[in-house]
Amino acid sequence: MLPSGLVLSANSLLNSTDGESVDASDIVRIPSTPAALLAVVDAGGLLASLQMIALAPGGIGGTVVSIPVNSAALVGEGEIPRRLYDSFLSGGITALTSDVEGLLNVTFTTGVAVTAGDLAPWLAAITNVKVEFDRPIRGVLGGVVTDVLPTGRQSFTAEQVAAALAAIEPNAAEADRLPMLKSLWVGVGASQRNPQIDLTATATGDVAGDTTTTAPTAPTIGMKEFIDRLLAGQVQVWQFAATALPQGDTNPNGLDWYALDRAEIILVTASVVPSSVSSLLASINVQIDTPFNDAAITREAILRFMSLGVNIVLIREITDPPEQATIAAIADVALESEVAGYAPALGAMEIHRQRVPVEGVDLRLTLGIDFENFVRTNPSDGLISASTGMTAGEQ
Repeated sequence: MLPSGLVLSANSLLNSTDGESVDASDIVRIPSTPAALLAVVDAGGLLASLQMIALAPGGIGGTVVSIPVNSAALVGEGEIPRRLYDSFLSGGITALTSDVEGLLNVTFTTGVAVTAGDLAPWLAAITNVKVEFDRPIRGVLGGVVTDVLPTGRQSFTAEQVAAALAAIEPNAAEADRLPMLKSLWVGVGASQRNPQIDLTATATGDVAGDTTTTAPTAPTIGMKEFIDRLLAGQVQVWQFAATALPQGDTNPNGLDWYALDRAEIILVTASVVPSSVSSLLASINVQIDTPFNDAAITREAILRFMSLGVNIVLIREITDPPEQATIAAIADVALESEVAGYAPALGAMEIHRQRVPVEGVDLRLTLGIDFENFVRTNPSDGLISASTGMTAGEQ
């Protein structure tokens, strides 16, 4: 299945009546799904945790996407490899935001770097967060390594949550801390909260960003309101899987360094922040509708479209049962021969020459049983590298 939080957001995308989601021609515009980058630093100003805050259509609730701070940045040919942590260390929030936007292919409405003391008041909606840890979250307080949050099942305050997000345990691998950060955010999502905004006065139009597939324009809300809006509704959590990179060309000094899965990045961003995703390739824009309760099948579709060099701008998990055939609906008859040429990567398809009802989408592929069978007998191994530990030219 798609990440649990993504199903809710994705299913509501094309059913929204907020703002200008449907015009007189019954062409659906993707509702505003703005994204913000929240970086939390420790007392020494070092990057401790990194989160993308994605607001749901309508601007209330959304998804917290946890990003490993030691993820490899996407660098250009000839550039020295670097991690997101290094980007912040050398260039602050401006350099970090640029590198995360490049890595995720999104445009952020706002991005900030804050300490635990700055963050705690923004989490005022939290009353108590219940989380169970099998080991403590440790950090440096007053120059001494200490337990920031203890082992076992506990209830935590907003101040304690902020302190944990700002904690770095010296000489410990980030991979050990990531599951605890995810559990912390899951606890926030499950907690009882006191909304800090007037829910009767909110609307999609209040949030920065268009209702089209183009990225949001000038920011109109700051991080505090982003967090207020997030915590006023249903909060879902996703954390990118991280693969440790051994010492080598990408990690010359053997540091704590991770690669992300590019197909997973697209799966997440095209599901929760489609209006913030950029169409960078000189190619068609694709929407994937999947009736399968299996993220592995969706990932296969993403990998195969990546190999074809097209833009994936929207992914939805639909509730209709799968049909036998995979349906490729095209907006322009001139695309028929091009789409027919995708068969070696996607398997047999029925091409329907009909209007695609989403503005900015050229091809809507609805996965069928034929696709499921095809990918099981024709694995994508070697079709395209899915690692982010590479240069931009190798995408």
